[in-house]
Amino acid sequence: MWIMDRDTVCALSSAPGRGAIGVVRMSGPEAVKILSECFSHADKLEHARMVLGTLDAGDLRDRVLAVVFRAPDSYTGEDVAEVHCHGSPEIVNAVLRRFVSLGARYAEAGEFTRRAFEAGKLSLDEAEAVGDLINAQSAAAANAAYDGMRGALQRAVNGIYGKLLKIAGELTAALDYPEEDIEARTSAEALPLLRECESELDGLIKSYAAGEKVRDGVRVAIVGLPNAGKSSLLNRLLGSDRAIVTPNAGTTRDTVEGSYEYNGVLFTLVDTAGIRAASDEAEAEGVRRSERAAKTAHIVLRVIDLSAPVALPVDTNGIVLDVYNKTDIADSPDAGLGVSALTGDGTENLRKRIYDAAMGGKVSSGGVMITNARHYRLVLNAADELASAEEAFAADAVDLASAALGGALAALGNITGANATEDVLDDVFSRFCVGK
Repeated sequence: MWIMDRDTVCALSSAPGRGAIGVVRMSGPEAVKILSECFSHADKLEHARMVLGTLDAGDLRDRVLAVVFRAPDSYTGEDVAEVHCHGSPEIVNAVLRRFVSLGARYAEAGEFTRRAFEAGKLSLDEAEAVGDLINAQSAAAANAAYDGMRGALQRAVNGIYGKLLKIAGELTAALDYPEEDIEARTSAEALPLLRECESELDGLIKSYAAGEKVRDGVRVAIVGLPNAGKSSLLNRLLGSDRAIVTPNAGTTRDTVEGSYEYNGVLFTLVDTAGIRAASDEAEAEGVRRSERAAKTAHIVLRVIDLSAPVALPVDTNGIVLDVYNKTDIADSPDAGLGVSALTGDGTENLRKRIYDAAMGGKVSSGGVMITNARHYRLVLNAADELASAEEAFAADAVDLASAALGGALAALGNITGANATEDVLDDVFSRFCVGK
């Protein structure tokens, strides 16, 4: 079990490797003192004000910008010092060694953000959103993470938590003073509020279907018979020649992937081998990979060649969209999705239909979205506990209802970190990069 101590830690907070600028951060009670011992204009350091000067890293020197943030007005709630030096790994490592020689130690993964959480600067879900923002692969993922970092989920969860706490308090009073005979009245008054909380939890649960796709992207498999135009369609949707296209059937032997954004959401297209009786083992393996790609995709584009319209059976857990290709030589069915991979006709409409099928036509509802699997499991747990509480109320078992409410409160508290265990915190912050 890792317990945060109060020594001073340091790490590279910018991306590793060579670059124009490297940002080295320290946090802890000695951060400002350590920086002052090796920075030429330490006397000019003021809260949140950049100062240009020379940093003596022992092995070498560099012209840097330095800034300090005094506790508690910093990211971690402690004294924080940052050096913005030139981004050579040699310089960055020399700066870190200098800080360690003066009393700092190297930070663990996620230690800065964990300190921010333990100082009350961030709730646990807000801290996780910081990691999501760093890892965001699309505009929608970045916006969802930003909303989480600014407390959107925390406010929703705390609102439900407060209502349940009120019900739990009334039940405790009813159980502690049975001679007052207030159990029946308490149950009747609690049920409407309980159902209101159940409805709010249900909204959060439903948001996850879109939320996980916003965070991780949408996988779209393109399947069909050989020469249906799958590779041409992938290239057209991507706007680049990602897949090799020839008139010969069986050109695609392996899956080929490429990504694009639509309405800020990342879509990864998987071009697959044409499914038919294979002529050799290489093609057979390609067909097997095609079948696996279809099985695990969120969306399957079943490409049907209008010159020989055959709809291939598809085994998938996703949504199948029939795409009629080659409208440049034949008309598609009235209700069909017609495209021409050759000319590009219909592909913009196809992008919209893929988005609508994947996201239900919208990214979020009410501005609160669950994108994190841990949060989703805990909200499901809380909803199950509330269903048990309602059943207990119906059976006049106030003691069982009280226990179920306690379970729901514990689950919600684990989302925000109000009652998270050290094991949970260790697991969450171990996923962060060093330096954040």
